Amino acid sequence: MNDIPVQGQLHLEHLFKPVSLGNVQARNRVSLVATLTNYAENHLITPKWTSFLVERAKGGVGTLITELIATDPAALAHGGIVIGYDDRNQEGFKRTAAEVREAGGLLLGQLWHPGRQQLWAPVRSPKGISEKPDAFSWTVPHVMSTGDLRELINRFVEVAQRLYRAGFNGVELHGAHGYLLTQLLSPWSNDRDDEFGGSVENRTRFIREIAQGIRETCGADFIVGLKMPGDEGVRPGIDPEESRKIAERINVDNLLDYLAISQGNFSLSLENHVPDIYFNEAHFKDLAAGLRPHVNPLPLMSVGRITRPELAEQLIGDGVCDMVGLSRALMADANWVKKAEQGQFDDIRPATYSNFSWGMTQAGQPILEENNPEMGESGESGWQPGKSSQPKKVSVVGSGPAGLEAAWVLAARGHKVTLYGKSHVAGGALRLISTLPTQVQQKKIIDWQVRQAEKYGVEFQMGEEVKTEHIIKASPEVVVLATGSVQSTPEGLEGKGLSLKEAMEHGLTIQTGKTIVLYDLDQTAATYAAADSLSERNKVILVTPRSEFAKGVNYCSQIGVMRRLYGSGVTLIPATEIVDFKDSAIVLRNVYTGIEQTHENVDYLLWSSPRKANSSLIRELVREGIQATLIGDCMSPRNLLCAIHEGRALAMSL
Repeated sequence: MNDIPVQGQLHLEHLFKPVSLGNVQARNRVSLVATLTNYAENHLITPKWTSFLVERAKGGVGTLITELIATDPAALAHGGIVIGYDDRNQEGFKRTAAEVREAGGLLLGQLWHPGRQQLWAPVRSPKGISEKPDAFSWTVPHVMSTGDLRELINRFVEVAQRLYRAGFNGVELHGAHGYLLTQLLSPWSNDRDDEFGGSVENRTRFIREIAQGIRETCGADFIVGLKMPGDEGVRPGIDPEESRKIAERINVDNLLDYLAISQGNFSLSLENHVPDIYFNEAHFKDLAAGLRPHVNPLPLMSVGRITRPELAEQLIGDGVCDMVGLSRALMADANWVKKAEQGQFDDIRPATYSNFSWGMTQAGQPILEENNPEMGESGESGWQPGKSSQPKKVSVVGSGPAGLEAAWVLAARGHKVTLYGKSHVAGGALRLISTLPTQVQQKKIIDWQVRQAEKYGVEFQMGEEVKTEHIIKASPEVVVLATGSVQSTPEGLEGKGLSLKEAMEHGLTIQTGKTIVLYDLDQTAATYAAADSLSERNKVILVTPRSEFAKGVNYCSQIGVMRRLYGSGVTLIPATEIVDFKDSAIVLRNVYTGIEQTHENVDYLLWSSPRKANSSLIRELVREGIQATLIGDCMSPRNLLCAIHEGRALAMSL
């Protein structure tokens, strides 16, 4: 979606001004918000868990908030959740705190309990505050008694004490995203009739007593922050007015050192939790701006797709917030802060904001970032490709993300690199996707790679399809093929309709008022972005043989896919294959029953199908006795992460 225009913000005077969190001062206004990495193993801290935090401290981040730290055995959803309720991780906590402190950052531990919420699956005995089911999994939890909640308050305080002894600067209470603390705060989930239910006074009691206990045992110099909803996105839940009442009541006791304002819970408002490329930059800034006058001078943090240093500066300078919370921007570039401070805005590697990484953690896998192969590795913040001991003459054929990544890293390592591209502009299929109105963010990925390639002296030869004779004439010592993939024609539809890629090359939005059938054999985000564009001016019928749509999209962004499809009036026909298309009629067949139906007056048939490697050039080279290495989709059609990571790995091996 649209970037917020920023004017005159080359000097970031507000962003790099220290901020006081209680009695402790952070060196700047940038925070790494809690980011679940799943780098822990068997609930224990690993070197990579520590490195993820330390490398961002080395990159200049002022305040770093760990990922979820379990305060109770019932919170152990899977092995990637770190235990905080006993001493098993104490040495890891000490080591992490010492290294973050040495790098100049403040380290806060995020104290967490999921309550009824079961993101991964029902585990052990889910504990909640009522018999209302979890909105995501429909799990009905065991209802905690008043005594259970009081015991849990003590557990939160004990974990904070453990982190205090380990050298942490403070803690953040996770009261957002539909977890236990949100469940207590929200009238949508809290129907208790004891001292923890009913009024705002009672619904905030759990948090206030935890904060009081931490203050009494850890002292005034130990930071206590709260992450809470500015808007849950459900009614009657926490909306901006209810958020104000909650924040004002909690703030009366002067127990907190900052508030972080987030949004969404695990209902369909989950897509607001990590706003993807369909959301504007800083999409939820008004939640912080509306709340700030009511809690000032308590520092307030705004969270949610704050992408650029200039934007962060403007938010603080305009009084929207006192701090900015970043995750995906810092995942893509651990040196985001340092580069911003040095004015190297164009050198900051952009995040994709596709939520691919969120999908990995939701699946219980260790997180990877599409645009940062080194994420979480020791030395990430100071990473440089290094020089090759044997510089070579290299031809890279294909200018998509895989080819561009290989080319710039090879050149940075001292190789003499020529990059060939069939199109007049680099970017491959990703460049084509970025021409869709909702996908312009993708262009930033390509543009960054092109700038790096130009910086390190890659020679571009664009606008001509490379043949074997071009390679022979160039006489390179190494040949790298990154020629991408092509969509295969669905069985039985040979010579009928167009691939979605062909249609995009001809201009998707040229037609108006037509009936278009889109055969979805892909289920990835790009297909639905095209469907969005088509449906603005045409009647679209979306057909898939699968029982559902968007299975190739992470659940958080999948919500948005389905909301847009239904909202634009797209006709959805699942569990159906296309048998034939002739004389403006589409013949459909249900994959389970075999029953056929016909749709008349169809103007166009488009299909988005499984891709096959574009490997014709390698066969020609082999016949000439020329060896080549395949990377990206021409090796095996996959995704952006594989393209970039594979290009980087190949370049580092030479």
